[in-house]
Amino acid sequence: MKNIKIICWIILMLTPQWIKAQEDAPIRIELESVKDQEDYHFATAGENGAFVFYEGSASSADSNRWVFLHYDTNLVKDYHFIINTPAPTEYVSHSRGDNHLYFLFQKRFPKKDPVQSFLVTVDLRTNLYLLQKLPDIKNREISQLYAIDNNLVLVANGNRRDSIYFYHCDKNDMLCLGDIFPYRMEFCAPDTFNHRWLIGLTQTQSEQVGEIFLYTYDYVSQKGDIQLFPTHAAVKGDHTYNSARAIAISPDTTLIIGTYNTLQDRYSSNLHSGVYTLMLHGDQFDSTRYYNYTSLKKGNDDVRQYSNLNLQLIIGGIFHNDEQISFTTEVIYPEYSYNYSNYDPYYGSPLNNPTTVFNGYRYINGYITTFNKTGELIWDYYFPFNGISSMTAVPLLRVGFFNGHALIYFTRNNRVTSTLLDKGEVVEKMASISIDSSYNRDDVDYNRGTRVEHWYGNYYLVSGYQYILNRNRSGKGKRYVFFANKLQYK
Repeated sequence: MKNIKIICWIILMLTPQWIKAQEDAPIRIELESVKDQEDYHFATAGENGAFVFYEGSASSADSNRWVFLHYDTNLVKDYHFIINTPAPTEYVSHSRGDNHLYFLFQKRFPKKDPVQSFLVTVDLRTNLYLLQKLPDIKNREISQLYAIDNNLVLVANGNRRDSIYFYHCDKNDMLCLGDIFPYRMEFCAPDTFNHRWLIGLTQTQSEQVGEIFLYTYDYVSQKGDIQLFPTHAAVKGDHTYNSARAIAISPDTTLIIGTYNTLQDRYSSNLHSGVYTLMLHGDQFDSTRYYNYTSLKKGNDDVRQYSNLNLQLIIGGIFHNDEQISFTTEVIYPEYSYNYSNYDPYYGSPLNNPTTVFNGYRYINGYITTFNKTGELIWDYYFPFNGISSMTAVPLLRVGFFNGHALIYFTRNNRVTSTLLDKGEVVEKMASISIDSSYNRDDVDYNRGTRVEHWYGNYYLVSGYQYILNRNRSGKGKRYVFFANKLQYK
């Protein structure tokens, strides 16, 4: 008996620490849909639960009917509401502030009609909601929304430049950043200490590559200021900034993290040279610190075998606790196959002209670089991917923190993969669990749009679409569903 206990303990220690709510009946939302459609939208609200919303049947051809379902932290539906907007109105984006959740909709078509924008604001403390029409925005390309303190940033992504709008919910006041120069937005981060937005901009029509500007917008005084990231190298351009993310740490300190290229690497490879940190004290920049990928734990050793490929780098986000700020990047390359046509139907002669077919992006590895509040590297981790490809280049890796440990996780198809680190050293080896469905003997045939995100505390939500087969269920042998599962990590 003693030996059995020891074996069981060893098995328990080697088991992934994702705890399922119930083995037979997971805590889960499951809503059926038309096969291969993605009709449902999902928004989390921390300890205030989550929303599923979708376009319902309209009462007339001139209106859209949007249904919002609210679920508590046990994923039990407790209330809903319905809004009506002019047809055809599309969902654009959502964002969460401290106590509110904001949903943006736009009527963009037909093109001869003026654009109309609508904002749904849900007070998470009272569950009350408000639908309001926003001041006229002529731009039809709004795609991003950021929120803090009843102040919003709306971003339109055009073909040659972006446009940024500032909106004050209480005043119903809309301002445009204006034509300072044609730009792309690199990042947008709130600085609630100083009641301002921190926005990174790059010029789209400039020969000065590798330059990033910081635009600060005080949403109380409605005044802005712009300055160029510093260049401290002996020769201007020795290091070029390729990307940037920002986080406000204190009233006097903002940390900017991004990737850079050295002069010799700028044209030889699409893979960025490394990661930099830049401190902003008040409105003054400090000197830049550079950390080349080759100086990290595994450097570029595994990347060099792909030196003849078109390597690209996906820029992830910033994840942090009170002492550690992690930044993720992922190395990918595009894969192609070649089809040959052997017969020309017009001339009746054989051909040997290949047709190039894009098969997706192959994920090679990821880097997690982690810094302290002064921008110094305290640990890094090389994350190998195995057999993962995607038709879109999107960041996979995310980081969560538990008692000083860092949880690195991502989802792919019907599995959640994770590993736990302590200062860059592995505490729990990489392991994965399958995503539970609702019934015994369910067989998930395929997934679409699966993602996992932190919810609150040590709880996570994994959501997406599943096509499920179950021959033991009469009348429901096949079903295509939107799902959201609650997971706990211990």
